[in-house]
Amino acid sequence: MKQFAVFFIALIFCFSNSGEAQELRNGYVLLTKNDTVACKIVFGGPNGTNKTQVSTKTADGKDKIYKTKDKQVLAYGFDQMGVPFDYLFVDLGRKVETGFFRLIENGNPYKLYVQNNSETVNGVTTTTPYYVLFNARGDSIDFLVSGVSGWKNRLEVFLKDDPKAKENLKSVNRQDVLKFIKSLNEN
Repeated sequence: MKQFAVFFIALIFCFSNSGEAQELRNGYVLLTKNDTVACKIVFGGPNGTNKTQVSTKTADGKDKIYKTKDKQVLAYGFDQMGVPFDYLFVDLGRKVETGFFRLIENGNPYKLYVQNNSETVNGVTTTTPYYVLFNARGDSIDFLVSGVSGWKNRLEVFLKDDPKAKENLKSVNRQDVLKFIKSLNEN
């Protein structure tokens, strides 16, 4: 009976973080003061990193959580199996979309970031990409890719100085936004 009690207590301890194990990844946080802090990025658990906060563990083992509402962090990133994951804080002035966006195309003249937003209705979860596109001048546009969002019209206005891009945009479907931006960077 004593062994069962010890096993039961150990089992409870294992699931004490809301049933989620925490995962640490070597990374960095770029603060608004342009200080770069090397740290471990914490994922999972009740206080893990998400689109509205970066949870870190410093070299001396201290936990630090940076919330987007405090506007202390410009960016953060980590490397997983040789693949960089870099995120930029983007304040769009709207609570739902403001947060960290992942860099998915780091080209010239365009940088494309994405935040995947999920919504569950009647037990069905749909995920919709929300993009932020920057040009070489630092101008940006944000757009939700859905059938009724008018995303092509918004992009057409943003790309007004590039007639070839505007023409090619006509044949782009919502699954090919990344491919389209990559093609603009290759020309």
